[in-house]
Amino acid sequence: MVFASYEFVFVFLPVVAAVYFLLGKISTIRIQHLFLVLASLFFYGYFNVSYLWIILSSIVVNYGIAVSMQRVERMRLPLFVLGILVNVGLLGYFKYYDFFVENINAVFRTDYALKHILLPLGISFFTFQQLSFLVSVYKKEEQIGHFIDYCLFVTFFPQLVAGPIVLYKEMMPQFQEEKRRHMNYENMATGFGIFALGMFKKAVLADTLNVFVGNGFGSPAGLGFLPAWLTALSYTLQIYFDFSGYSDMAVGIGRMFNIHLPVNFNSPYKSASVTEFWKRWHITLGRALSTYVYIPLGGNRKGLPRTCINLMLVFLVSGLWHGAAWTFVIWGALHGLVSVFERIFHKQLDKLPRILRVTGTFLFVNAAWVLFRADSLSGALALLREMFLPASFNLAGVSKIAADGIINFPMAANLLLVAGMVLILLFIVFRSRNTLEIMKRFSYNRKYMALIAVAFCIAVIHLSRESVFIYFNF
Repeated sequence: MVFASYEFVFVFLPVVAAVYFLLGKISTIRIQHLFLVLASLFFYGYFNVSYLWIILSSIVVNYGIAVSMQRVERMRLPLFVLGILVNVGLLGYFKYYDFFVENINAVFRTDYALKHILLPLGISFFTFQQLSFLVSVYKKEEQIGHFIDYCLFVTFFPQLVAGPIVLYKEMMPQFQEEKRRHMNYENMATGFGIFALGMFKKAVLADTLNVFVGNGFGSPAGLGFLPAWLTALSYTLQIYFDFSGYSDMAVGIGRMFNIHLPVNFNSPYKSASVTEFWKRWHITLGRALSTYVYIPLGGNRKGLPRTCINLMLVFLVSGLWHGAAWTFVIWGALHGLVSVFERIFHKQLDKLPRILRVTGTFLFVNAAWVLFRADSLSGALALLREMFLPASFNLAGVSKIAADGIINFPMAANLLLVAGMVLILLFIVFRSRNTLEIMKRFSYNRKYMALIAVAFCIAVIHLSRESVFIYFNF
């Protein structure tokens, strides 16, 4: 079950919200939380019921280790190390086993069998979240609550499968407040507004661009200069509206339940540097990598050379976290190299006009996304070659990326369709307010209510083209 689906919008969400707030009136807080845990596990198991044993085992083991650390002081460090090994081992087996075996076979000419393990949904997210909890318990920054509360911390369905990666201390105290157990009509209206705009981004914008992206990346060789750039820009915009849409929907659902989830997306393409980009894109992942990788490595406290090494290591981890493929590793390495360059020459770069820095950052991010999206390194290089060393400037490739298998338009019409949509969406990305900025100005007047209603109705019409969010794959 995904957020942008009929069964979620019209069945799961309203039923769960209604029962949750009803329990807030007639039952204890523990029963109310237990219901939300069970509903969240149903949401998770709806994708594939076999995933449930993995997340449940992970929850039980991590909670047991945390409780043991708190109760047995002399075993705190060994148990903390065990917790790290268990979580990294779980992630390594399900996400990276085939990748490592494949590379061992290639380097040493061995023939170990691949297991083709099905990646459990959201494993990177709930593993990172639980690791953050273990770190807080180890540092005595967190007091362990009831097991049901811990289950709710991990499984709360708005953030379960694709973030944001929340900290126990920023979410669970909210669930303990008596006033949040009961429906707040202002939060419900604001949350629905954020949710509706996010669903519009996903179902209408991102999923429409997916046609162009799939065609272009599916056969990049010989596309030509302009069609190659339109393909890359289409994916740059698709992942923007896909992840922005998901983030809005997650925040909106959380608000409906009176829970303020951390902001995870803040107009990243308006950034004037790659460093700033990572403060605006997947904000909670950047926070986790900074807290649990960059700072423990020494951060920027041990001189410029060590800082640059630390930055490269963080971005390599980020690349590998996103996917078990060399395309992701190289994508992370490129972001790392540019971040190092910015760190070394920041004084000179800061003197450049902001519009120039924003343009340069966007063009780099756009080119790097090619590696992120491509099915293989050869496919990525083929598209990049067409973008920067084109064999031709023929426009025939536009019809290839615009083809939907139903209607064949003339080439000029296809060019107008693809280029027009890309240009309009680029204008929206750079010139308009983002959803959270819009909702800060939200008021119960006809203008805003009409905007929300129109966005929701158009999105609902497009739900028949349901597809999973891109970040569900990580």
